[in-house]
Amino acid sequence: MKSIFLLTLLLFSAAASAEEVKIKWKGDYPHNSSKTWTKDNPYDSGFSKNFKNGTPEEFGEVQKDGELKAFIYSPQAAKGPVPFVILLHGCDGLGTLSKEWAAHVADVLNPQGTGVLVLDSFTTRYVDRSCGPADLHWGRRRADDAYSALDYLLEKKLAKADEVYLMGYSNGGTTTLVSMTTQEADHQHHFAGAFAVAPGCSPSLQHSALYTGAIIIFMGDQDDANNPKWCEELAKKKRSVPVQMVEYRGANHGFPVNAPAHEFMGWHLSYNPTAEKDMMETINAALKMKTFGEGVELR
Repeated sequence: MKSIFLLTLLLFSAAASAEEVKIKWKGDYPHNSSKTWTKDNPYDSGFSKNFKNGTPEEFGEVQKDGELKAFIYSPQAAKGPVPFVILLHGCDGLGTLSKEWAAHVADVLNPQGTGVLVLDSFTTRYVDRSCGPADLHWGRRRADDAYSALDYLLEKKLAKADEVYLMGYSNGGTTTLVSMTTQEADHQHHFAGAFAVAPGCSPSLQHSALYTGAIIIFMGDQDDANNPKWCEELAKKKRSVPVQMVEYRGANHGFPVNAPAHEFMGWHLSYNPTAEKDMMETINAALKMKTFGEGVELR
């Protein structure tokens, strides 16, 4: 009972240490368009100069400018800029489970001197979820969210300019891959590397993509929400920067999130503590050594 109390206290303390901030959204880049969403243009409209772009998830609303909510977990006794990871939620938004997972990620990274910014893409857009076919659109839309957060960290002098990394789960993982493509290279600042957790590696979007930095993909071989084979093919292609896939035996789409086993939209989700621990250790090692592997590794 005492150990449970202490664990609860530690989790609460981590959550309580987060500072809520507002981030100005920026989307006026050459790779984006002013075209709004239509049924005939469901995906390319993700490259948008509008904060709200008229999708069904936004109830058809179009809005040029906006801001995003975010939560910052800074390492204790941090003095001056530190390495940072920007963390992106999945298709169902920054709900209770996502917040708990984010606090856990911060618990692991903060003691190593790495800050964590948890970015909320949906609340200020009044979006509930983007699961299903809308995922590709939102993977593209949210890339500018990630870069807006990157600019914020550098403008506030919270992060080291060459040590900001991007990490996302599920649709956040898809967003991570989109954000690292050369199509997004017209941003002023760039990520040092990225960690995509259980992303969608659709052939139409990813297989021919060129990337601006190193990437590690983490995925379970039993993922029935996003196809692991597509991510394997992505990682096996020769590129100018290292792209690695770490694939966990017996793990499914829910492997990093500590929650009871359940189904969501027909997908099987269950926590795999061994895979999750290995993932975080691998991320910490990459951040410390600044080295990334290549190819597909089954663990």
